[in-house]
Amino acid sequence: MSNRPNLGDRPGSGTRPTPGTRPGTDRPGLANRPGVGGRPGAGGGPAARPNPGDLGDFLGMDKPLKPGGGDFATTLPARPGGVDRPGQGNRPGNGGRPGIGDRPGNGDRPRPGDRPGIGDRPGPGNRPGIDDRPNFADRDKWSNNRVINNRPTWANIDRSTNINIHNNWNNAFVNPRYSGWWNRPANRIGYWNGWGNGVRNNWRYYHYHNNWFTGGWWNRHYFPIGGWHYCYWRQNYPWNYWWRVPVWGSLTSWFVWSAPANVWSQPVYYDYGAGGNVTYENNYVYIGGDQVATTQEFAQSAMDLATVAPPESEDQAAEAEWMPLGTFAVSTDEKDTEPSMVLQLAVDKQGVISGTLYNIETDSTQAVQGQVDKDTQRVAFRFGESEEIVAETGLYNLTQDEAPLLVHFGTDRVENYLLVRMEQPEEEGSSSPQE
Repeated sequence: MSNRPNLGDRPGSGTRPTPGTRPGTDRPGLANRPGVGGRPGAGGGPAARPNPGDLGDFLGMDKPLKPGGGDFATTLPARPGGVDRPGQGNRPGNGGRPGIGDRPGNGDRPRPGDRPGIGDRPGPGNRPGIDDRPNFADRDKWSNNRVINNRPTWANIDRSTNINIHNNWNNAFVNPRYSGWWNRPANRIGYWNGWGNGVRNNWRYYHYHNNWFTGGWWNRHYFPIGGWHYCYWRQNYPWNYWWRVPVWGSLTSWFVWSAPANVWSQPVYYDYGAGGNVTYENNYVYIGGDQVATTQEFAQSAMDLATVAPPESEDQAAEAEWMPLGTFAVSTDEKDTEPSMVLQLAVDKQGVISGTLYNIETDSTQAVQGQVDKDTQRVAFRFGESEEIVAETGLYNLTQDEAPLLVHFGTDRVENYLLVRMEQPEEEGSSSPQE
């Protein structure tokens, strides 16, 4: 008690600030504080705030952040409490609301027994899923590949040379010296199968396809497509329909054109390279032991076959019917047991080949387009907007688990690749890669 300041030592009323000297009106009042109009935001408009475009510039993005692109809204809705909000006088009062007696009662509401039961409702199996819905109807999302329809200048083969190649090829079919050359020797079967097994046993994506070529995948991979594309027809089939394996008997009756009986009397497996039935020697190409063309002419004829005129109209393209040829891993040599490319193909009734080449590493896609030669069973197709590369195989090859592929790089070089058929996935979600 003796240590407390006494009343005389305490500041009295005379030394305390009087009400008149306290900060009062000098304080920033409501009128002097930055109001709605002075704050960055609502009153100042969007320009006062950093907008998504500024954020995009900061992050180095060159695309609008708003889904679908376009400009952002320049007018924001009125702030809560603003004059644009309907006041209590404008709201429907109790008298304007439907009374309890006017509301539908329990007796008027549908009872559980009146609702469609689970069995009657469209379930996942009955309604089209996201991946089964058509996604090529909006052609504006897809740019057109016009290069793929034009024959490169280096493929300046004339009609008479093409006819000579076909005649030589057909002579190889009927030449009694080489009867049965279209059948693969046992050692060649083992060679291609061993190459294919290297992919099947080592490639993690062989059984787990990461949902490639599903509807959702297509919607994330817009690219310049050719005039002919089987995805026009895909809305009538589930996405995994295009992974199916074709049957040779179905293919021979699929096409609407007539073809030489001696050519189609048996399936031909084109086997490229030493020990096969299509070989290169001294700048000439031999098929079944018969010389058919120079190496330059052979490459030119492949590009000529693969270059297909575009459809006359969108309707003609949409009316085309397609048979799936399946989906393949593209292995570039025997050591390439973990390929980076996947190829999906289909063929229409006129023999036009359509497809997509997908690069896993770059997550990029290219259109594939080509044709079946009715005189030889030869299949040739081009890739994307390249004017140099064309690949060829046999139609029967594309019904097998391994399809040898001869790739021409202009007229100067060829390489032997292998298409390894991938298993048809049953449903989306069961095809995620194992890490």
